[in-house]
Amino acid sequence: MHRLFAIAALVAALGTACSNPFAEAQKADTIEAYEQFLAENPSSPYATQAAIRLEELMLEKAEQEGTVAAFDAVLERFPKGKGQLYDKIWEERREALYREADRTGDAKLWKQYMEEYPSGDRKKKVEARARLRVGEYADRIELGPPEMEQINLARDPDGPLNGWEFRTDVTWKGDEPLQTLILRVSYLDAEGEPLDHDDWPLVATHMPGYLPMRPGFDKPMKKGETRTWVYTTGDLPPGWAKKVRIQPVRIGFPSDEKDR
Repeated sequence: MHRLFAIAALVAALGTACSNPFAEAQKADTIEAYEQFLAENPSSPYATQAAIRLEELMLEKAEQEGTVAAFDAVLERFPKGKGQLYDKIWEERREALYREADRTGDAKLWKQYMEEYPSGDRKKKVEARARLRVGEYADRIELGPPEMEQINLARDPDGPLNGWEFRTDVTWKGDEPLQTLILRVSYLDAEGEPLDHDDWPLVATHMPGYLPMRPGFDKPMKKGETRTWVYTTGDLPPGWAKKVRIQPVRIGFPSDEKDR
């Protein structure tokens, strides 16, 4: 009996001695497995290899989630990068921050984007600057729920329904008259992500192409005034799930002209 116990103990000891923690982490190939390996084996000759794979897996997770917080988690874990992924992580974080700012219209996020990424795409920098200003007046721009209807673009009651009309009521609550307000309608997919967008004025001196505005809509909006923004189109992107997001993207005041 004692001999059997001794043999069993020897087998267990040999099994422990022959175990390969890194191979086990590779087999699991998960964030948790590599984190555990690195915590228990910080001096292992495989530590660098494990850290590189961990960084790759965390980046893959961040790309799936698509949030700034997810990319920040990778950068916090690997502030200097273990592989050749640091630039890629930082660039994808920039795109995530831009998307979050665009979706929410939050002035704080637009300011963060401009401060953390002062160089780069000029078009996005111009957009961020304009959206930051809009965000500063967000509490004074009240938008009603978006409405949409399939229509005939020629307004022929007997014609085919070959287009869509989008509308929303907008109330201005600011003290200074509102001279310019451009709204954006974003066409969303089934997951709520924008596929494309169009911008159209509610208040402006002229429409795109310097065409005349509707009578009255070229005049500044006064405090408490409500107008209905309307946009029609027959050009919708593939994959559109018949969902839209409408938000202000440009704003201007009569005083802007005096400041120039």
